[in-house]
Amino acid sequence: MRYIIPLIVMAATLANSQITKTFGARINQLGYGEQAKKILVYKATDAQAVEFRDLSNGKTALTSPLSAPGVWEYSGETVRKADFSALKKGLYAAYINGNRISDNIVVQNNVYEDVYIAALKWFYYQRASTALSPEFAGKWARAAGHPDTEVYYFPENGKPAGWKISSPKGWYDAGDYGKYIVNSGISVFTLLQLYEHFENEVKKLSLNIPESKSKTPDILEEVRWNLDWMLTMQDTDGGVFHKLTTARFCGHIMPDADTAKRYVVMKTTPATLDFAAVMAQAARIYKPFDAKFSQQALAAAEKAFDWASKNPSIMFKQPDGVFTGQYHHNAETGKDEFLWAATELYITTKKNNYKQAIDTTSFNTHAPWWGDVNFLAVYRLANSKNGFDKNLTKAAQDTLLVVANMLRDEVEKSAYALPVLKWNWVWGSNSVIANNGIVLLNAYYLTKDKRYLDGAQRALDYLLGANPMDISYVSGYGNRTMMDPHHRPSEADGIFEPVPGMLAGGPHEGGQDIKPGNCETNYVQKGKPALSYIDHNCSYASNEVAINWNAPLAYLAGALHFLNNGVKGP
Repeated sequence: MRYIIPLIVMAATLANSQITKTFGARINQLGYGEQAKKILVYKATDAQAVEFRDLSNGKTALTSPLSAPGVWEYSGETVRKADFSALKKGLYAAYINGNRISDNIVVQNNVYEDVYIAALKWFYYQRASTALSPEFAGKWARAAGHPDTEVYYFPENGKPAGWKISSPKGWYDAGDYGKYIVNSGISVFTLLQLYEHFENEVKKLSLNIPESKSKTPDILEEVRWNLDWMLTMQDTDGGVFHKLTTARFCGHIMPDADTAKRYVVMKTTPATLDFAAVMAQAARIYKPFDAKFSQQALAAAEKAFDWASKNPSIMFKQPDGVFTGQYHHNAETGKDEFLWAATELYITTKKNNYKQAIDTTSFNTHAPWWGDVNFLAVYRLANSKNGFDKNLTKAAQDTLLVVANMLRDEVEKSAYALPVLKWNWVWGSNSVIANNGIVLLNAYYLTKDKRYLDGAQRALDYLLGANPMDISYVSGYGNRTMMDPHHRPSEADGIFEPVPGMLAGGPHEGGQDIKPGNCETNYVQKGKPALSYIDHNCSYASNEVAINWNAPLAYLAGALHFLNNGVKGP
């Protein structure tokens, strides 16, 4: 019997693209670890319990009582919950009054291995300035686009005539072909933190990328592709250009067909500090594999921090004539970036000037996003191994637990048992939920309280199908998956399936893409943000993909995979 379950999982995975029927129960469509919290959500019914049958023999393995009905305010649904955590390794289905209500339920510790690897491999598919060959990209192979060996300054009269730089490599930021420092910062951090937290396990990972035969772990090779680009964005004075894009977004075409002139746009304090933070982090991590690169990264980080200290309030302002992403918000002050950069630089150098930049800074009480990276520093400061003052570490730990407790309480009291707060329903809501899961994991690392781990599990459950849309928001993984993302290569390559392993932005009520000539179907359901989603490439507000959304997916799925398999974690 010990070999049956892996074969069942493989068969289920291969058949995923053909399974479209919905049974009604909201579950994680990939399955659950053997010791994981397992929650089924179903519409209100008069039944008192859910029967879980073992599909290998048809016998009842567990009967679980249904909770009292509850309304989930974000979808308006009245639902009930059943806890089936007692199910052990096997393949099951749920029934009420003899009627099947669920997809196959897989219980196995390796159930997230493929999706976490796919989420990481997706970054390879986002590489700029290189062809993707069939050997590594399969049927999603494509020609090279955007060599970026001649990149100009915008406006062109802002530099001497003929000024240009070479700025190749990097990842395409999202569904478009721009490259942005601010969004690269949090994305790189998250992937490198996965490596830091589970180094021994991640070192063994093969992503099947061109560098896979090197002595450097594949995850570091992939991140290096973007770090190499980021280094080219630093000006000679230490400041870092905010973004590299065309003046306007191109149409839905392949990268090699987008031949418009490319520009870098202004140096900003947030971009420079995000750069400083990840370069300081990279200097530590890459040192055993490439000492010269480590030295280069640290020198660049210190030079960037010095520039930002002299220019503390230069915020991005979109110049006339440029219409690509801004990665700027009106409340931006740069204080969160200073905190994060100083924290990373102190951990790497132990220099007091960086420590002094930390002590007087307060913490925010919400999960991080590109517009507020304060909590990335909280993670570092809460770790007593990083050598900060005990009072500072205690304050960071308290802040971490305040946020984690809010999320844990929401899991325990809400109708859907999900770690979602009212403000989370924004553009990129799925990445917010993934980052909420990472907050809960960090609280688990600190306390070993399994309730935090259970909350993180529910965040991943939501992304993989336990949601009101009854869809896995990860392309290629689940029984009913996102199929038509706002992602130019997936739209223009002529292949039915989108590039696998990418996370859709997710539902919210913004509806910024609903306009004549674009999304003309109003998919927004007012007062029901969890239902305000459409699986269509027109919907850049709900169905685009982005590196800062995939990075927390990779971390969350990877961490739960390792923890399911007995790894203790950091």
